[in-house]
Amino acid sequence: MENVSLTKESRRDFLKNASKTSVAVAVGGIALAGCGSDIPREKNGVKTGSSKKKEILYRSTKYWSSYYASAK
Repeated sequence: MENVSLTKESRRDFLKNASKTSVAVAVGGIALAGCGSDIPREKNGVKTGSSKKKEILYRSTKYWSSYYASAK
């Protein structure tokens, strides 16, 4: 019986500490997000990178063609 009450109290303490930690991390993240550079961001919201890799969204296969035809 005594172990049950100790377990509940330790769970409560854990949840209290976890919530305090998560609030602290969230506040820290918000503070760091506000410390951005002075470079203006693009107005359309599209980020551009310096990667030279080509982005491939799908490969043209017979399955993709049949799905695309049925989705029209």
